[in-house]
Amino acid sequence: MNNLKSVTVSLFTFLFLLSGLRAEETASNELSVEELKTVAQSMRAVEDALLNVRIDSNAWVEEGPSSTGPWERTPLCWSTTAYYGKISSNQARIDFHKYVMRWENGAAPYLEESYSVSFDGEQCRRKEISSSYNGKTFDRHSGFIFPKELALGLLRSFGRITGVEASLFFHYCGMPEPFPKRFSVSFEGAADPNSFLAALAAADPRYLNRKPLKHKVVFEELGGIQCIKAACLADTAPTKWWFDPNRGFALLRYDDLRKDKDGNERVISSIEVTKLEKVAENIWWPMEAYFIDCPPENGKPWKRIVYRASNVVANDPNFDESIFTIPFPDGYLIDDKVTGRKYTVGEEPNAPEN
Repeated sequence: MNNLKSVTVSLFTFLFLLSGLRAEETASNELSVEELKTVAQSMRAVEDALLNVRIDSNAWVEEGPSSTGPWERTPLCWSTTAYYGKISSNQARIDFHKYVMRWENGAAPYLEESYSVSFDGEQCRRKEISSSYNGKTFDRHSGFIFPKELALGLLRSFGRITGVEASLFFHYCGMPEPFPKRFSVSFEGAADPNSFLAALAAADPRYLNRKPLKHKVVFEELGGIQCIKAACLADTAPTKWWFDPNRGFALLRYDDLRKDKDGNERVISSIEVTKLEKVAENIWWPMEAYFIDCPPENGKPWKRIVYRASNVVANDPNFDESIFTIPFPDGYLIDDKVTGRKYTVGEEPNAPEN
């Protein structure tokens, strides 16, 4: 099976290398329907090749007067170890060794916390470890259990600081269940937009009266690298993605744009990956990336999250999936939002196992 995946990716790489000649023979660099299907198939093979991954990383927030800076670092920062299972499982865990945030109306300008959050496919857990401010540290020793419906929202909000939002994997595209959150699904939709929209409408009635989104997928060079650029040509909010087919379709750049009344585009949010590392066969992980966002209102600064991974391990044969269920030690006060119960681990005979 792995050989088949490698052949599929190699086949598309060969197709891509021919695109330069093809571009000279045609007026457009746009991919044909058959080429889009090949991209989708090859990309899906890479997505399925990721079985598990661990990421040790640091991230921080910078502010500046424009999208190009100059940038000034703020105290806001994260130091994390994150674990993810295969795409279809939605399993994830993030250990926050250090999380410095603004403390609105608090006893200090900034609050530092240490905690873990996880989802094992059925249950979402959060384990509070400590908080500190003004040189004082307080042990929290408490935990929460949340409904599974909240899990993806909790974990998605941390995609930038763990690097997954800058990767090919775990693409939160906003499509309804049961559609998997994959970039390859978007390429399948570009190849056959009418059938794709019909399938979306069958899953979610809100899509019944919508028109198929217009996509344009072309071969294009970005910073000297031959890429595939996929653009969603929405009327007011187009998006553009650049992938490197010679490095496992790794994401290199993303632009979220808005059009003014004259049709001019401006970038309101972007991702730029500046360093990739091969962590498994056909799997390249972002080791450095920048996430830039425009201010929500005039007079506010632009913000940039800087992500740096120090160590990434993918497809560990000894990976233990029990990591996705955070254990609560004896003495922890648990607030179970699913059952409405509150209890202390180890003190209540009928309390759930930790």
